[in-house]
Amino acid sequence: MGVSERKGRGLVANLRVLIADEDLDSRVSMKRAVARAELDLVGETGYGTEAVSLALEARPDVIFVAVEEPAARPLDTADGLANALPDTPIIIYSSAGDAESVRRGMIFGARDYLVKPVESSRIRDAIGVALNQEERRQMRRAGQLSAVHGRGSVITVAGAKGGIGKSVVSTNLAVALRQETGRSVVIIDADTQFGDVATMLDLLPDVTVGDLVKQRGDVDRSMVRQFVTTHAATGVDVLAASEEEDAWDGCSLDDVKRLIDLYAQVYDFVIVDTAGAMDAFVRACIETSTLSLVVSSGDVSAVRDTAAAVRRLDKWGVHPDRVRFVLNAGSHDQGINADEMAEAIGREVFWTVPHDRAVIDSVQVGQPLVLRGGKAKAAQSLTMLARRIGGKSGASDTQSTSEPFWRRVLPARGPAMRGTGDDDTGLEPVVETVDRGR
Repeated sequence: MGVSERKGRGLVANLRVLIADEDLDSRVSMKRAVARAELDLVGETGYGTEAVSLALEARPDVIFVAVEEPAARPLDTADGLANALPDTPIIIYSSAGDAESVRRGMIFGARDYLVKPVESSRIRDAIGVALNQEERRQMRRAGQLSAVHGRGSVITVAGAKGGIGKSVVSTNLAVALRQETGRSVVIIDADTQFGDVATMLDLLPDVTVGDLVKQRGDVDRSMVRQFVTTHAATGVDVLAASEEEDAWDGCSLDDVKRLIDLYAQVYDFVIVDTAGAMDAFVRACIETSTLSLVVSSGDVSAVRDTAAAVRRLDKWGVHPDRVRFVLNAGSHDQGINADEMAEAIGREVFWTVPHDRAVIDSVQVGQPLVLRGGKAKAAQSLTMLARRIGGKSGASDTQSTSEPFWRRVLPARGPAMRGTGDDDTGLEPVVETVDRGR
């Protein structure tokens, strides 16, 4: 039975297991643990040829092999089972828990090693990990994971106008991703007019995006960290905006994509904070992203502009699976709610950041809301958003599910784009830093 078939039946439920153990008392204990774990026992056996023969006949999903001293015969049995059924995970259980015994078990083909007494919950956890590892091994062998190798997740935060809280979402998302996943995170302040990321993190950067752009032709992935400033409290790196209004001049759209991609080769998460526009520059950021979050406040004018942004994204040929819409209630007590916004823009509202007066205070002191602790509603929402994006969602997250919301194998980046031509979306860009024809 293949891994995909097992997945279709549920990761652990109804799995068929075989036990190889010559100690009858030990075997009885293991059978009880397997029953408590609600697994189907398809056979029990001793070691050697008997075990391999039964395994080939029963074709279990998982094989448990007991290993005690003298260990030569049970380890030889584990090796024979691994050779006979290379796609079937083998899990060793033993009373010995020293590092050398574990290492020896792994050398002979075990996917996990459980120390007696074996609890049913530990059995289920070990099987879940082993089956996930096997599935990834098969996908890797089939070339199905090539899209996720060597490149982090790029998340562009965009919006149709300024003043809607994009930078608040960007900075808090970046910090929360760092806190929740422990992975490397960088924020690229790609606001071509007045970038606020450094201010919101109370940073005084010595280098900015302007320095990077000036050296763009010579920069490779080994150099990109030279242009960031690290936020000491969180470990998040920031490529800060330049105070020079022409910092991006001379930088083509291909240059923009290449620079973002270089950071994606170094960091696990790249957050791109953009200007209040849906122009050619922002389009370049979106096209090189894993995911784009399009933010809107609840103001009628912002929602109207977001509806026009939807039409523009469609015109650009951006795959719908690569875009999610976020309603940021921000500092407004009144405004359109998520259902009303969804109806107005013709798209589902993926996330709502609730109204919270603490947002204004956090911006003024340069400390992201998610760092301030307490029970701020917006902080909790932004933390849950980070868990959702980082694949760390829990059952208690009211806006999330048990799985990452996007599949790791996404539509290819940079889908074929339709020509820009005349824009009939009804949305005029606030900033047009890069000429359309460039």
